[in-house]
Amino acid sequence: MGRQKQFFRLSAAEEQELQHYLQLPALLRRQTNRAHTLLDWHAGLSAAESAGHLAMTEGRIYALRRAYQRQGLTAYLNTQPGGGAPTKLTPAVEAALLALLSRRSADAPRRWTLPQLATYLVAQGHIKSICPVTVGKALRRLQLLLPTAPAGITR
Repeated sequence: MGRQKQFFRLSAAEEQELQHYLQLPALLRRQTNRAHTLLDWHAGLSAAESAGHLAMTEGRIYALRRAYQRQGLTAYLNTQPGGGAPTKLTPAVEAALLALLSRRSADAPRRWTLPQLATYLVAQGHIKSICPVTVGKALRRLQLLLPTAPAGITR
């Protein structure tokens, strides 16, 4: 069973603004899809029909409709894409990892696993949390900086 049909009407000014917006040069596909999503909705197309027409998923169509309802037309058309979550591999974390790998101390384990390195970085207060996979990515990047591969690292 699908969602209930949502009735939607653009004002004449909004429809004209959308048509003008689509005439702008050098629009990205993401931008034209946002405008066409509203025009399709205004024309009475279902989310499934609009998704097929624009080569998008129904979920994306519904998300764009909700974004328009939240933001209004001007903000909706000018929204920049999000950049995702910030990386946990800050220069300070990488420096701490590099320092750990570069030194040899009697109290350090002979071999470090990725989970041990992640736990160590958290315990030392370099980061609130980090997963072993992310530590592995940092190690691969640091291997390019070291003259030889760091000894004592296992998966």
